[in-house]
Amino acid sequence: MKQFLRAASLALAVLSAPGLCGAQAFPSKPVRIVVPLSAGGPVDVIARALSARLTETWGQTVVVDNRPGANEIVGAENIATSKGDGYSLLMATDPVISQNQFLFSKLPYDPVNAFAPVTRIAVANMALFVPASMPVNTVKEFVEYAKQRPGKVAYGSTGIGNVTHLSMAWLENRAGITLNHVPYKGLAPVIQDMLSGQIEAAFGAVSVLDQHIKAGKLKALAISGAQRAKLLPNVPTLIESGFENIDANFNIGLFAPRETPKDVVAKIAADVQRIVRDPAFRERYIDAYAFELVASSPDEFVAYATRDRVRQEQRIKISGAKLD
Repeated sequence: MKQFLRAASLALAVLSAPGLCGAQAFPSKPVRIVVPLSAGGPVDVIARALSARLTETWGQTVVVDNRPGANEIVGAENIATSKGDGYSLLMATDPVISQNQFLFSKLPYDPVNAFAPVTRIAVANMALFVPASMPVNTVKEFVEYAKQRPGKVAYGSTGIGNVTHLSMAWLENRAGITLNHVPYKGLAPVIQDMLSGQIEAAFGAVSVLDQHIKAGKLKALAISGAQRAKLLPNVPTLIESGFENIDANFNIGLFAPRETPKDVVAKIAADVQRIVRDPAFRERYIDAYAFELVASSPDEFVAYATRDRVRQEQRIKISGAKLD
C-alpha cells in the first residue's frame, strides 16, 4: 500500500510540474486570432486560412477577430491585456514587431515585453515601380534621373510611417537623392495617380502590381529580398542592382500574450509551422501573394525582432515620421 501511495504521489507531482501538461491539454476551448487590420487584405486572408487549418488540427474552433486602427495598436493592445493562456493570439506586421515604439511617443502597452513571439510566418518583399513611360529601366537610372531633378520627382506611399514611406526615405538617404513624398490611404490610389501621371515612383506589393506590369502600364525596376520574385522573374533584386543595403519589405508574425506558458507557445508554433509549410497551403496563401516563407521558431522570431528594432529606429529617424 505504501509503495502504491508513493507511486501515486510521484505521478501527481510529475503531472503537476509547470510546463509538462499545459501543451498536452491545449486547446480545450475555442481560440481567437486578432488581426489588427481590416478584413480582405493578404494578412487577413492568411489568418483565416490558418484558422481553418488549426480548427481541423486542434478539434477546436479558431476564429479571426479583426480589430483595425491606429497603426495596429488597437488590436495589439487587446492581446497585450488578454490572459496569457494561448487562447488569444495576434497576427500582426512590422508596426507591432518593431516600428510603433519609434513612431509614437507613448503606447498603451510595452512593445518589447507585452508579447511572446510565436513564429514569423512570412516576409513580403516589395518592388520599386514607375510608370511605363518613365525614361528609366534600372534603379541606378532612376537615381540619376532624381539627382537631375532634386525635390521634383514625386513618389507615393500608403501613409506616413508606412513601410512604403520608410523604404523610399531610406533609398533617398542611401542614394543621396531628394524626392517629394505624397502620402495616400492605400496602394490603389497610389497606382491610380501614377497611371494618370501625378506621381513617378513608389514601393508596392508584387501581387498587386503584377497585373499592371503585365499590361504594360507600369514597370518594376527592382525588388527587395535575396531572390527574384516568382511572379516577376525578369526583375532584378535591389542587391543585383547595386543597392544591397536597401530593404523594402514587411513581415507577418504571430504573437501570444507574454505570460503564455512556453510549452503552449512551442506547440502553437510547431502546429503553425507544419501548416504553412504544407505545399498546398504555401502555394495558395504564401506564394500566390509573392511572400517568402519563413516559419521561424519562437527563439528565431525573438532574435529577428531584436535586430529589426535597431534597423527600424534608424530608418524612422531618417524619415522624420511621427504618428502622434
